[in-house]
Amino acid sequence: MSPSARILIVEDEFLVALLIEETVRNLGHEVVGPVGDLTAAMGLAETEALSAAILDVHLQHGERVYPVVGALRRRGIPLVLTTAYRDTEIDPDCAGEMLLRKPFDQTDLERCIASLVHPSSVAESRSPVP
Repeated sequence: MSPSARILIVEDEFLVALLIEETVRNLGHEVVGPVGDLTAAMGLAETEALSAAILDVHLQHGERVYPVVGALRRRGIPLVLTTAYRDTEIDPDCAGEMLLRKPFDQTDLERCIASLVHPSSVAESRSPVP
């Protein structure tokens, strides 16, 4: 078994955060977070040792996760964006990021996590997941 990945979870919906956290742990990885606001997410994105991140695009109080995306990109940390919104509502600068549509099922989430922690499969997983 490969070493455990440390995965940042940024999600402001409690039940969705719980599902993601449980799935990450069940796959044998360590959870960083979950956090649901931009300030906490930025703090973790800039300071924690991370292998990957799962980021909700729209956070509480109308905040967007894009500054966290920038911080993770600067550090070379792979990420997936989660959203229930249309592609046109996502910052065009994030068009190349892996996207997981809400509501998603367990299989879609597991596939995204696998592509984040196994770099050889990341290139083929950049297309949206239904």
